[in-house]
Amino acid sequence: MAAASAGAVVAGLWEAAGLDGLAIGAAAGFVSVVTLPILFVASVIGRALWIAWRPADLALVDGDGRAPRLAGWVATIWLSAFALGWSLFQATWLLAAWTAFKAFTVSFGEAIVGATVLLLLVAVSRPFARLMTALFERLDRRVRVTPRRIALGVFIATVATVYIIWRVLVKKRVGTLDLSILHPPLAALVATVAVHALWDRFGRARRAAGYAFAGLALASIATAFYAWHAQPSMTLAVWGERPIAGLAIDRMFSLDAIRARVSLAEFRPSAKPGSEHPDIVLITIDTVRADHTPPYGGSAEMPLLREMAVRGAVFDWAFAPSNVTRRSISSMATGLAPNRVRGRVVGWALRMDPRHVVVAERMQAGGYETAGFMCCYAFWGDDFRTGLQRGLEHLEIEPNGMKLAKQARTWLEAREKSGAKKPLFLWMHIIEPHNWQAGASPSTDEEKRRFYDRALTAADAMMVELLGAFSARPPEHAPIVIVSADHGEGLGDHGQPYHSTDLYNSQIRVPLVIAGPGIKPGRVTETVSLTDLAPSMLELAGFEAPQSASMDGKSFAALATGMRASRPDGGVAFSAMIKDRSNPGGVTAIVRGGWKLIDNGSSPELYRIHDDPGEKSNLATTKTQIFEELRKLLKEHVDAASRSPFD
Repeated sequence: MAAASAGAVVAGLWEAAGLDGLAIGAAAGFVSVVTLPILFVASVIGRALWIAWRPADLALVDGDGRAPRLAGWVATIWLSAFALGWSLFQATWLLAAWTAFKAFTVSFGEAIVGATVLLLLVAVSRPFARLMTALFERLDRRVRVTPRRIALGVFIATVATVYIIWRVLVKKRVGTLDLSILHPPLAALVATVAVHALWDRFGRARRAAGYAFAGLALASIATAFYAWHAQPSMTLAVWGERPIAGLAIDRMFSLDAIRARVSLAEFRPSAKPGSEHPDIVLITIDTVRADHTPPYGGSAEMPLLREMAVRGAVFDWAFAPSNVTRRSISSMATGLAPNRVRGRVVGWALRMDPRHVVVAERMQAGGYETAGFMCCYAFWGDDFRTGLQRGLEHLEIEPNGMKLAKQARTWLEAREKSGAKKPLFLWMHIIEPHNWQAGASPSTDEEKRRFYDRALTAADAMMVELLGAFSARPPEHAPIVIVSADHGEGLGDHGQPYHSTDLYNSQIRVPLVIAGPGIKPGRVTETVSLTDLAPSMLELAGFEAPQSASMDGKSFAALATGMRASRPDGGVAFSAMIKDRSNPGGVTAIVRGGWKLIDNGSSPELYRIHDDPGEKSNLATTKTQIFEELRKLLKEHVDAASRSPFD
């Protein structure tokens, strides 16, 4: 118990490094909750195994301390483990390729391969151990082979093997990995083993040391429970900033319940004097590049979006915060730049730090009734707790877009009949264009574009169904409708068929069309980012656009209403690829007016996108002044990631 307590304390303090005051004890305590029982069980099992396998009892160590037989068996076991691991790796690789990643077939085949290899290894283990023993006996004549030297040799061989495999096979495929999460467990393991190894040397102080280690661990755990009870904001901060402590908080408590105890009064939007609060309908469509839609000269048949563009504001240069849904949607919902949204990837979504406040919560706090009709459980389902569902009083999830639109219409029509008094904020997200291939395998670029346009046409029909619920309203009481997308799609541009691979316009330039009462019809030529969407919707809803560290976006409501003229060379949009489970990261982009800089870490690219929307002509070496200005501006946005959004 003493060794396990020591390991838990060391891991906790390592995890808590950099925190202040009570947060240190809380983080250390939450880590101790996870590590203490694991280390205790591991210590008991390890000690029992050591007693059972003591080399002297197995006659593997000679009376004079030499151990060539032990070395032979250790080498046999080590090489067998390597052979088994390599066989399973190769089996998984080949079976996945042969079966097109059919999980059951791969698992079944892998079990057969594993069992076969294991039986072969057992069969050859004794003769192979004899061979290795003979080799170590020859070595022992020159260099004394002892258990300690064997342990050191195994450690060096393991580290060297792992390093070689990493450099040769893994790193070139996955890039640099952040392994900092392993530091506390490794520190705990080292501390636990060290206490076990040195325990006999404590002598009479063993009891005092044991009580001290256990007391420190229990005190930190008590501090953690106090923080959970009395300091919910601190508990959420520990969850967001310390991964192992966050794991413990996740397992023991409900994050939503903790967050419910934190007052959101400071995030209640301030109403503009004399402003009305119109209904706001936000429709985001997955995977829509602007240049395939009618308002931007695209070939897709989208009659509703075309009609909205005639009577509403069309933003010519709107850019998504990222090229993948989990990063763009979270940025759009919070109004924060994608690199300032804190959280962890779960499945395909980003589980946001619960301290973030999303736009639906702000609308709700401002007196709006809120509703969400969403495509995907992985992003909005309660089980995944991404945070995107917060603030949505009524939430329905349905993957089929037309069914979803019908459900939304049914709910809206019932609401219209009930004479609801509160203004409405409704958000609908349509997934269909993300799956534009629809199970087929179009071969030519022309076929692919036709399939893609067909998916956009289907999405337009879903919007028609949804908005039909408002058809009986007079125009002056119609909702303000906003249509946009989370990111685009490569469709072969720059060699990329899909998305999440680059920050060219094909993947981040998206449609943005706003129509409704108070919206001035026309083209908005100023650059905007969808990070600006949250403050813009709040201002269109009759509130002051928030000005705080919790929101980076700047409202473009004045551009939509015509209160301010757009400037073709004005406006800024920042986009980033953030490294996680399926995104290689390392690429950022900044757009200022008609100029766009993409930094991929090795060869920056500068484009005059108003004249070159396909980004064919890199001007980085000829327009040096613009290049330096944008590089400085981009660095400011990249460096902002280190600024806490919670201060």
